[in-house]
Amino acid sequence: MSQKEITLPVALVGGGMFGGDVVIRTIEDLERCGLAPYLGRVGLDHVASDYYNVKFELVAIGTRTEATATKLAAMYASKVPNSSPKAYWGDKPWEEIFQAERKPKILFVATPDHLHYEPVLHAVQNDAHVMVEKPLTLNLKEADVLLEEARKKNRIVGVDMHKRYDPCHRFLFEDLTSGIGKPLYGRAVLEEPLEVSTEIFKWAEKSNPFSYVGIHWVDLFGHYLRLRPVSVHAVGQKSLLKNWHNEGGDQAIDAFDSVQVAVDYEDGFRVYYVNNWINPKEFEAPVNQEMELVGTRGKIEFDQQYRGLRATITGLGTRTFNPHFTSDLRREAPVSSVNSSPSYEGYGKDSIVVITERATRVELGLAQRDELTGTYPDIESSRPSVAIIEAAKEVAERNLQHLQAGKGCPVTARLSEAGIEVLDPATDSELKTQIYSGNIYGSWN
Repeated sequence: MSQKEITLPVALVGGGMFGGDVVIRTIEDLERCGLAPYLGRVGLDHVASDYYNVKFELVAIGTRTEATATKLAAMYASKVPNSSPKAYWGDKPWEEIFQAERKPKILFVATPDHLHYEPVLHAVQNDAHVMVEKPLTLNLKEADVLLEEARKKNRIVGVDMHKRYDPCHRFLFEDLTSGIGKPLYGRAVLEEPLEVSTEIFKWAEKSNPFSYVGIHWVDLFGHYLRLRPVSVHAVGQKSLLKNWHNEGGDQAIDAFDSVQVAVDYEDGFRVYYVNNWINPKEFEAPVNQEMELVGTRGKIEFDQQYRGLRATITGLGTRTFNPHFTSDLRREAPVSSVNSSPSYEGYGKDSIVVITERATRVELGLAQRDELTGTYPDIESSRPSVAIIEAAKEVAERNLQHLQAGKGCPVTARLSEAGIEVLDPATDSELKTQIYSGNIYGSWN
């Protein structure tokens, strides 16, 4: 590698709950300090020296509204000396970003669930690598296009599956599961606060709680246990959000309050995924999350919401905290103006760092995209998860209709190398509907 300093321009689209917090905070640290300080946490310390002369510069921030884009750009410039990202806004700010003189080499995408596909595709077609928030897409057809383009362009597209990097999850799957024998069944719960679906997100009707957060658990089990899903049964409830206009809200929200999905895997292992985004604000943590894994020789239980840190404070009440996800870390003296802000640490940052490192590695010509397959949350490993959330949405919608018509919830989906087939014995039309044709596993495993 040349000793000449290399600066990679990067851009961010999406300035909401994650884009305007976790993602932009991670970019701040990368611009201040480069990659090397953060690689030890993710098992990449042995390549840190490859990036001693690589710097990053945030050149653009794009959001839907002018107010958010200009606010984030000004905030970033005030915290990172000599930085001046340009603000872009509109329905497709990524298009204007890639028309600028300094085009980003890496695009960080934190748009709503249903708006991931277009900016990712546009970036790859313009020779940029991508870090995108989960889920990759809401259907396999879009995922397939992105995979084809990424391979053709030799571009990294990584999905922010940060639960893979939670130290407790790593320990659970890498050190404990081998001792419980053959896995029989599991249960994974992740429940979000009501304000997410009613205040923070204006797009709840375009997704559902399983696609939004259940994807984390689907990816976690699939990644560590190398599972091949073969069938899906899903049910969901529409009560609170559908009547939100009667609960003090501005209007009704046609979205599931909660969804429960049972996924069967090839070896008979079954996982129950339980998700909602209507937890009351009085709940003692930002989210409720827990999991259970049962095998022939033992079981594992993990309460991620209550990790042992609890406080009761006047005016706030009792709350539990998870500083493992992200937390500020005071930088010790000597501290220059460049590093005056606190460092940002936690597993919420780790997958973003890994994807950025993989993208930088390819950009510098140190590896080809396909050589790194399986070493980060890539498109290949995301495809089975996308298949599950696509099938679950179709099955849950049909089952709700049949339930309301007094026909129970008999709909399931079959997943295979031939695609996704919905089996609906209660319909008056065809019993079977093919909603995707093609191998859902691909080259993943």
